[in-house]
Amino acid sequence: MPIVSPARALVGLPKNLAAVLAVAALLAAAVPAMAQQPAPAAGQALKEACKSDYKTLCSGVQPGGGRIVVCLKQQADKLSPGCKQALTAAQSAKQAAGAKQ
Repeated sequence: MPIVSPARALVGLPKNLAAVLAVAALLAAAVPAMAQQPAPAAGQALKEACKSDYKTLCSGVQPGGGRIVVCLKQQADKLSPGCKQALTAAQSAKQAAGAKQ
């Protein structure tokens, strides 16, 4: 079977179906990336509050895909009070954003 680009694969489909498939493909790519990301304001507060905790506890973790947040959660008993508070706030903001959708 020849390799066909996604745009070319939509040729010949009804316009509405082609549009629906294109939107579905975009959402499928975007949703996993958003799933681990805290809300922007909470994410910035989390970075600032947890900078030293990250350096001490998670410096070997490659950033991206929510890996740092996972590491911080795994080290919850060792986090500074400010980082714990920011992590809780970020989780709450993420849940609130998810509830709005």
